[in-house]
Amino acid sequence: MTMNRAILLLASASVLAMATPAHAQTPPLTSASGDAAPVPQSLPAANAPQGGAPNSTTIDTSAEGLEDIVVTAQRVSESAQRAPIAISVIKPEELVQQAVTRPEDLSRVVPALVAASTGGSYTTFVVRGVGNTTINAYSDPAVAFNYDGVYIGRPSSTSGSFYDLQRVEVLKGPQGTLYGRNATGGAINVIPNRPQLNMLSADGTVSYGNYNTLNAQAAINLPISTSGAFRLAGNYASHDPFYNDGTNDQHEYGARAQVYAELTPTLNTRISADYAHQGGAKLFATYVGTATPNFGPTGFSGYSYSPTHYAPGEGIFSPKSQAYLASQYIAQAGRAGEVVQGQPYNTNDFWGILSETNWQVGPGTLTVVPAYRESRLDNLITPGMNGAGTHEKDRQFSGEVRYAGKAGPLDFVVGGYYFGEHIQSNTYFSQFVLVPYQNFTTTTDSYAGFGKLTWHATSKLSLTAAGRYTQDKKRFDGTSDTYILFCGNPASFPPNQCPNVPFIPLVPDAASLRAFYAARGIPVTNVPLFALPPAFGGSQTAPFVLNANTAINSGLTNSKFTYRLGAEYAFSNTSMAYVSYETGYHAGGFAFAQGLESYKPETIDAWTVGSKNRFFNNTVQFNIEGFYWKYRNQQFSTFGYDLGTPPTTVFLTRNVGRSTIYGVDADAQFLVTRNTLLSGSVQYVHTNYDSFQYDVPNQGAPPPTMCGAQAGNSVINGVTEAVFHIDCSGQPAVNTPEWSFNVNGQQTIPLGDYKIVLQAGTRYRGRAQEDPSYSSYIYAKAGTTSNASITFGPADERWFVTGFINNLENFRRIFAVSQVAASGIYIGSYEAPRTYGVRVGARFR
Repeated sequence: MTMNRAILLLASASVLAMATPAHAQTPPLTSASGDAAPVPQSLPAANAPQGGAPNSTTIDTSAEGLEDIVVTAQRVSESAQRAPIAISVIKPEELVQQAVTRPEDLSRVVPALVAASTGGSYTTFVVRGVGNTTINAYSDPAVAFNYDGVYIGRPSSTSGSFYDLQRVEVLKGPQGTLYGRNATGGAINVIPNRPQLNMLSADGTVSYGNYNTLNAQAAINLPISTSGAFRLAGNYASHDPFYNDGTNDQHEYGARAQVYAELTPTLNTRISADYAHQGGAKLFATYVGTATPNFGPTGFSGYSYSPTHYAPGEGIFSPKSQAYLASQYIAQAGRAGEVVQGQPYNTNDFWGILSETNWQVGPGTLTVVPAYRESRLDNLITPGMNGAGTHEKDRQFSGEVRYAGKAGPLDFVVGGYYFGEHIQSNTYFSQFVLVPYQNFTTTTDSYAGFGKLTWHATSKLSLTAAGRYTQDKKRFDGTSDTYILFCGNPASFPPNQCPNVPFIPLVPDAASLRAFYAARGIPVTNVPLFALPPAFGGSQTAPFVLNANTAINSGLTNSKFTYRLGAEYAFSNTSMAYVSYETGYHAGGFAFAQGLESYKPETIDAWTVGSKNRFFNNTVQFNIEGFYWKYRNQQFSTFGYDLGTPPTTVFLTRNVGRSTIYGVDADAQFLVTRNTLLSGSVQYVHTNYDSFQYDVPNQGAPPPTMCGAQAGNSVINGVTEAVFHIDCSGQPAVNTPEWSFNVNGQQTIPLGDYKIVLQAGTRYRGRAQEDPSYSSYIYAKAGTTSNASITFGPADERWFVTGFINNLENFRRIFAVSQVAASGIYIGSYEAPRTYGVRVGARFR
């Protein structure tokens, strides 16, 4: 299906829906959130209250007991306490309190989730040790990100959506049946507030704090008629750099417009369009240390590691950091380093449109959701190198049709899904002595059919079976034009062998690079048919540049049937237990890595047992779940050397042969009094790579790793090459602490027509490996980050004023560690420092 036809289909569906005659107000087909309800008899009124008001309290004082939250994670509306799945729900007031404005901010509120910025507009999500680093268009995420019911194919396109939200759902574990592709680790559902009938309302919040932080959100809901409504929302988020070198600032804004109409008593439709812009220098890193190989009379004798002891916010552009880089010897160039040339920036734009039509027919509701999204990326990141630039256009069309309802003792969901993606990308990675210019087009066509059937065998026992068949077709066409600088005798290590050789400059195309070296009399020759300069191998000091090309023009087709079997038993109206077995699948793909041009699909088998409970007149909640997962061919993406001749540093994906993950996840809430709420959650997760072996080129020394390294040979594309066989079996997953927990408390103090709300909480994360090469030098330290706030306002919450502080300890945990291959320098990113400020909000009803 072409993109033009996709857009035409979307427009036609919307126009057809709006052309249907409108009728007087009738009970809607949706819940308060606007999601399809499978049982028409239980539909709420159109003006039922919904979340998103800017109040800062979490205690529902309008009713006794803990608040009940309705979720749609299983494509039907149900209480989170009745859903037999592992799910964390983040309410809108929590998003405001925790200053969640970007995807990576979600880590603050869900212990099982690690969300990290990986440069430019990309975000990597890890759930219970499952995730895949994504920094370009040819690696796919392992955790599905769904915005307003639409799967977002690129993790570069997840920014700009965290405002005017009803809730965020984080599903933990494979979602192979209802969500399908690229959801082996779980799914994140970002659900905006929907237009409400017969309601004129407006609300907004503004906060200001240190680092010149300004966050503003506003929304207005307008009735069009008794059967229609319009909602407009927008946001703005900015702050000055968190790093001393002027990086890690924020400048983002966006808007969302929706129109909703009840066309007949059994038919409604909603059209939504949104736009977001991302600016600022998002990449942020600090030099952590250097691993230097030592050579003695018998050859390689090990590594010496020298930490920098720099503060987390030093940054790589500070004078101290630039001087440090310039002092590091780069053997391949035969000279010391120099200052980084590039300055990071983001100029990224995202927009999309969708329509959702619900038609009550027979015993259920038919839902049709066509959607189109587009991203335009222009950014430069500098992860310890001159710069990595991206110019990219992503387009996706998706369409989902599902029918959900109830027939006697059976609840059912059945549907079909299509996802099409077209990406055009030009990227380059200028690494002082190496630069690949990558120009490629990649397309994806994914088709799926799915179904779920729940049989209520008795009033207490329910059995579920679900399945999904997915077929993914991928096409990858492009070239990687790589240039490698040599001093002339790179096998020796005397300093200043080529003291004046010019490093590869930061230029955006190969023609400019060739012209740069031609003007300096340095030859550029092709591999393997190149002529080395005279006297090479002895006293040669004349530098040269090799040019190697990698072309990929290939396609693949993966298909998989995934399924879920489950049972749940209700001990009472407020206590239940469940058990399930589920499989998941993540399609394979391509990479510009010689010897690693493609990678296999990954699969997962997951066993789960859990219980959800409310006790003591709905004042105590306790949920617990145990999980055991077995992975096959888990995708592991990172920067590293490929197996070319000569080898180049590229972003590549390997498959972990087998891995095992198991643990326990629990959460609790205790409404001590009407005005006192305590809550907490804890996760223990054990991860182990049972079988993880791969090869790296033998360049005289093995990589600095705790994994086993044995010299040997491998046949790469028909050529026998000297390699090191690396064995990381037995290592844990990166970015995954064994223990993590949250503890929160909230106290409301009534003052007549007003009230004060005190809130405090802390988050603990244990020690974790953050270096994907498994060096022994750098770990994320265990520690806590605590938040507190005090809010004053009227009891009816028409307005409020809040003073807040986040990360009271100023604990800046390291993440996203990597090594710059040419220099041996390790870089790492650090979390945000202590922030504080004032937040005000108001609403009109």
